[in-house]
Amino acid sequence: MRQGWFTLWLLLLSWGYGWALEVKLPKVALTGVPFTVEVSELPKDMPLQVEFLTPEGGRSLTQDLSKSTEIRLERAGTYQWRWQAGEARGEGTLRVLPAWWSVVPPLLAIVLALALRQVLLALFFGIWGGCWMLFGGDPFSAGLRAVDTYLLNAYADTDHLHIVLFSFLLGGLVGLISRSGGMRALVRAMSRRVRSARGVQLSTYLMGLVIFFDDYANTLFVGATMRPLADRFRISREKLAYLIDSTSAPVANLALISTWIGFEVSLIAESFKASGVQMEPYWAFLMSLPYRFYPILALVFVALIVWMGRDFGAMYRAEVRARTTGKVLSDTASPLASYESVELLPPDHLRGKVWMVFVPLLSALGLMLGGLIYTGYTALEPNDPVNLRTLLAGADSYKALLWGSAVGCGVAILLFTATRTLSLREALDAWLGGMRSMFLAVVMLGLAWAIGSLTGDLYTAQFIVQALGDNLSPYWLPALTTLVAGVISFSTGSSWATMSIVMPLVIPLALTVSQGLGAEQQTFFVITTLSSVLAGATFGDHCSPISDTTVLSSIFSGSDHIDHVRTQLPYALVVGAVAWVTGDIATAYGLSPWIALPLGALILALIVRFVGKPVPPSGEGEESS
Repeated sequence: MRQGWFTLWLLLLSWGYGWALEVKLPKVALTGVPFTVEVSELPKDMPLQVEFLTPEGGRSLTQDLSKSTEIRLERAGTYQWRWQAGEARGEGTLRVLPAWWSVVPPLLAIVLALALRQVLLALFFGIWGGCWMLFGGDPFSAGLRAVDTYLLNAYADTDHLHIVLFSFLLGGLVGLISRSGGMRALVRAMSRRVRSARGVQLSTYLMGLVIFFDDYANTLFVGATMRPLADRFRISREKLAYLIDSTSAPVANLALISTWIGFEVSLIAESFKASGVQMEPYWAFLMSLPYRFYPILALVFVALIVWMGRDFGAMYRAEVRARTTGKVLSDTASPLASYESVELLPPDHLRGKVWMVFVPLLSALGLMLGGLIYTGYTALEPNDPVNLRTLLAGADSYKALLWGSAVGCGVAILLFTATRTLSLREALDAWLGGMRSMFLAVVMLGLAWAIGSLTGDLYTAQFIVQALGDNLSPYWLPALTTLVAGVISFSTGSSWATMSIVMPLVIPLALTVSQGLGAEQQTFFVITTLSSVLAGATFGDHCSPISDTTVLSSIFSGSDHIDHVRTQLPYALVVGAVAWVTGDIATAYGLSPWIALPLGALILALIVRFVGKPVPPSGEGEESS
């Protein structure tokens, strides 16, 4: 909680101490959900008493904050509170909201986005509703706080600014490649080797597996490379976005070497240290891999869909539309990024060369990987081993992505002007045109970040954990952890934030509920529970319309964002349900994961075969499925 604390300052210069006491309470609290009071500069052994009065004025709670910093209030309303430390005193007010209110803003945004198909407006209304809860007052003031607090802070965050600039630069790079005729040449070249829609989808899938080291780089490279070819073979933009989204975060989650692994292992290490678990964190990470049922089965499901040539639900309707009418976008679609504007299209006489695609993109990708290694090396401690795993574990992916995209743009401009493919003015116009095409996408990202920050201030994740986490059996802990992580990730749009919130809570819980089962069983439940955190966070992120990776998949595939979410969600829910039953539940009761995974794959194959319908051929030489 970094934003918007109610702060009470008192500078004491008495009794010869000369110390400053700072007491911080959050903007609001939730009924029954513990909140933290931050106290600084309290002299040792000096008691700090805090008293809360009920909204009716009666005494509700008195607590010694020198021993505990967590407080829980059970009734909604505005509380008067006062504190005392020695001769020092202070007072203030705290609004306590009904706990279920904390899930209203993200749910409001998601429901409105799906109902109105206006995702930007829906997200803003979700933020506005949350600000009204947090700040009280009138609706107009809540709208102002949505802009001057949450939206402003979303873009002011350094990591977010890296992604904004990265997105603009990549848009400019794609604009340059498109204007040079490179995309046109790539379609011609790949059409000679890939002769069916199935082949295009399989190439997209395999490329997603190969670029495993970062999910953002994955969406960029796969989307930019495969989009024109997918259009040629009448593959819907919704299907392309699904293929990109399903081979980015799941692959990065499972990869032994990626930009995710440093964050994941550090969370495991911190949770183990706090709980007294004597196990090497990276070894625990490796042991958890077979229990990451959702990411593994999501990759299996994509392969089944592609190989069998079948789809169902909204995805089937999108594919039929694209194959039979050639409309890769629906009539009501509003893509987050448009790569078909006149300023990005090459002149008719410019046929382009394949190298015009791969030289700039591989330059960007190569420098991204080099940047990861360089930033990881500079972050190493003197006694750390130097290997690819340790280098990527400490890498700064934001800087690496920014460096790579900037160099890719520079290489493209130099090459296209040096070969007289484009004049300098044409190159700069194409670059600026590509960046302009990313404007709506950047607005969308800012709103998604803002509502994620707001859910933090509303204690949404803590409420969900508490609501679902009581009276646990150890045999249901992994399954319930997956649900909790999935719901939090879906509501906040961030798998990393979910992992950081849930991991420290469930590791000690796993130790406690499995205490009487023996050391081997206790270790088993610790491993399966932490794997459920990582898998569940990916599942919720995969389903959420406010997730940055979901947004980026829509951007680089050129898809309407709501169409992408609407077509992907049934597939993600099917895989999630199978993974939950055959994986989390069955393995907790003794089924080996090496049986659970093939069993889950078999069930998914049967679903695709008997629920899915054959997709019509594309008309580009594809055999009938």
